Amino acid sequence: MNSPFSPADLSPARPIDGMAPARPWLDRKHNALLLLGLLWLGYAAFWLFLSSGAIATMDFRDPDDALRLVQVRDFLAGQGWLDVSQHRINPPLGGPMHWSRIVDLPLAAVILLLRPLTGQAAAELTACALVPLLTLGVIALGLFSALRRVMGNGAALLAVTMLGMSFPIIVQLTPMRIDHHGWQIAMAAWLLAGLLHPDPRKGGWIMGAAIALWLHISSEGLPYAAIAGGIVALRHAARADEWPRLIRYVSLLAGGSALLLLATHGWRGSLVSYCDAMSPVYLAPLLLLPPMMLLGRRLLGDGTAWRRVAPAMIAGAGAAGLFAATGGICLAGPFRTLSPTVYTLWYQGVLEGLPLWDQKLPLVLVILLPSLAGITGLALAAFTERDSGRRLQWLSLLGMMLGSFAVSLLVMRAMSVAHLMALAGMAWMIARLYPPIAARPNMLSRVVLTSSLVLLTPAGLALLTDPLLTLARPNAAAGPMENENEREHQAAYSKQEIGKLAALPPAILFAPLDVGPEILVRTPHAVIGTGHHRNVVGIGKVIDAFIAPPDQARRIVLGTGAAYLLFAPKLGEIKRYAKYAPDGLAARLSRGEIPSWLSPAGPADANGMRLFRVAGSTAKAPPRR
Repeated sequence: MNSPFSPADLSPARPIDGMAPARPWLDRKHNALLLLGLLWLGYAAFWLFLSSGAIATMDFRDPDDALRLVQVRDFLAGQGWLDVSQHRINPPLGGPMHWSRIVDLPLAAVILLLRPLTGQAAAELTACALVPLLTLGVIALGLFSALRRVMGNGAALLAVTMLGMSFPIIVQLTPMRIDHHGWQIAMAAWLLAGLLHPDPRKGGWIMGAAIALWLHISSEGLPYAAIAGGIVALRHAARADEWPRLIRYVSLLAGGSALLLLATHGWRGSLVSYCDAMSPVYLAPLLLLPPMMLLGRRLLGDGTAWRRVAPAMIAGAGAAGLFAATGGICLAGPFRTLSPTVYTLWYQGVLEGLPLWDQKLPLVLVILLPSLAGITGLALAAFTERDSGRRLQWLSLLGMMLGSFAVSLLVMRAMSVAHLMALAGMAWMIARLYPPIAARPNMLSRVVLTSSLVLLTPAGLALLTDPLLTLARPNAAAGPMENENEREHQAAYSKQEIGKLAALPPAILFAPLDVGPEILVRTPHAVIGTGHHRNVVGIGKVIDAFIAPPDQARRIVLGTGAAYLLFAPKLGEIKRYAKYAPDGLAARLSRGEIPSWLSPAGPADANGMRLFRVAGSTAKAPPRR
């Protein structure tokens, strides 16, 4: 079937309609790539300089980063490829983890490469500093590859420049931020690159590889797999020659997921279903997609749009039906398996996992403004585009933007992917508005209007947040906002003081969940729980002890074999326990009421953090790492 648009129409980088002609020097791909590399080097140097203090003191931004390094250390020390449990959590059972070894590999590779030259400690610090910045480079290249043929090299580089201005994105890519969130953004960028690739065959392979990797980095990729699949199905409905992209996408999505599951879990582990990671409960519906789509195409043909879209709709309905029939408890989501107390006092305190309506107004604006700007720009681009082929590309981008935006409304941490999609819309608006501004005869108006374009960037939209807050809450002065930010960033415990605990003989410490990873990364001790939901037994013990009256708490703590109890009164987690149970152990310790079975093992630090010996403990040394 002949199509009015062929992939060759997008092979060169083409500037946006209405833009000034691109410079011939920039039209050459190798020159654009050179600028891209220099831009990445600039951002890398900036963040290395800004993070030098955090690198020197191994100051992780998030407990997940600390635990990621622990996982890599254990792997390099001989823990099995298939075993991702943390054996110093809730000993002797150990803390089961849902994390993937895939994210460990770049960190382990850098450490192995540098360790003979620099030693273990310096190799670890270098890996923690460089791997997030290398991830930023992967994202920048993916985003540029996705946008250059639709927008031209200049506008695509503008979008990459704004990538470094987007706080929700860049905060996941700064030195010491070694958890998996940066790699999720990277897979989103390459998913977009495959979706917009002019060759449907190559595009399908790129999409399938990106989403298969994403699903093994985190099951949070599932909604994006569905969104992208729906968009490719609609592209095929509009254009018969999109079939290669669609079938390659679903085939590699299913086959690649199966191979990665086998490679990372082994045959026996691949047969166990989990709600929080790729497992048979999700894989079986994916494996159903390719054969159903091939059969449907063979039976229905591709003569009309409805015949082209029907196989995808039938296959999608079949996969959804299979999941509904076999999903069991996973139908309620991965965290509904938690006990009511753990769900209330732990999970609902993790703001990044909550929906938009459970966030405070400043964060709501941070989530909404860039996404709405991106939606506006992409909608205008799609509906003003005269070329049918590029209009299809803009509509595809708009579809990914709308889908990602919907996900970000339900889960706050997903806003980084939505903001990545929004960069194309912002870049389009700036690229369209600048030429007429530059052509104005009056220099003052050119300067003012050009400067105003910064409001269409992530940095400019961030500047709008305070004025909008003042309009929304006219009686609120700036002071309370500043105090709120101060409280948010005030240290609840001293990481240096935790490091001093390494001088004690190896023991089990009963500590708040959010402190556990720092203890594991800085000392040889074990803990009962961390904020990682598969260890629901250990999490429950920690929460139950801190909200129980001291006598009941004593029985729980002694039952864990803990020799010491660590208490950090300024920790948000502890404040939740104290508020929930005013007569519980956490509340009493916060008021300075120390039960007889706890004796101070040293003075409190500047933040009030204190270590107590547990009387009557028959503790044994924790497993060696």
